[in-house]
Amino acid sequence: MNKQKFCEAEERRLNWLINFKLPNYWKKIGWGILVVSLALILSTKFIDGDFDLLKSILKKAMLIGLLIVTISREKIEDEFIENLRSKSFSLAFIFGVIYVLAQPVVNYIVSLILQSEKANYEDLGDFQILWFLLVVYLTAFWSLKRRNA
Repeated sequence: MNKQKFCEAEERRLNWLINFKLPNYWKKIGWGILVVSLALILSTKFIDGDFDLLKSILKKAMLIGLLIVTISREKIEDEFIENLRSKSFSLAFIFGVIYVLAQPVVNYIVSLILQSEKANYEDLGDFQILWFLLVVYLTAFWSLKRRNA
């Protein structure tokens, strides 16, 4: 395979991935996964026992639910919606980077003020970062859509 054909094949695969969207009815499935996972993870707070593995699985399920909602089509999918998606992803990325850089410092300063002997610097976990990115994306997308509708 020559270089040009290889590059064209790679570009086609990349375009397929960028333009991939689930059908609109998957939004309901994504919300269902999110709500059920959230309810179950909250219920573990009221039940005695060691639920570390279950909580980890439920957190992953919550992220999958949010991801499904994020990549599901709108009822009317046009250039306007694609533009809003692009703006929302950009905004979520920028806010996500700021959040990842600032939040550990804020947590450390608050911890230092409230309990100076136990203050330690901790980075954010993967769940917290991904949750924040997806929620910011969905919030930005809905607010842009509502404002421009």
